[in-house]
Amino acid sequence: MTDSRLEKLLGTADADVGCDHAGEMMDEYVELLLAGEPVPERLAEFVTHITNCTACHEDTESLLSLLREEKTDER
Repeated sequence: MTDSRLEKLLGTADADVGCDHAGEMMDEYVELLLAGEPVPERLAEFVTHITNCTACHEDTESLLSLLREEKTDER
C-alpha cells in the first residue's frame, strides 16, 4: 500500500480540529483559496482534518466548487 493510501486510511497524527470546529473554519479556508492567498498556520489543524475526514473534505470541495461557479457566472 502506498504511503498516501495508508495515510488516507489511517489519517495523520497531526493535531485535528474535529468536524464541529472544522465547519467554523471552512469558509475562511475556501475564501483564501479563491483569493489565491496562502493558507495561514492557524488553519493547519483544519487542513489536517480535511485530510483525515472524507466527509469534511467533500464538503470543502463542494463549497469551493459552488463559489467558483458563482464567480464564473458573475463574469
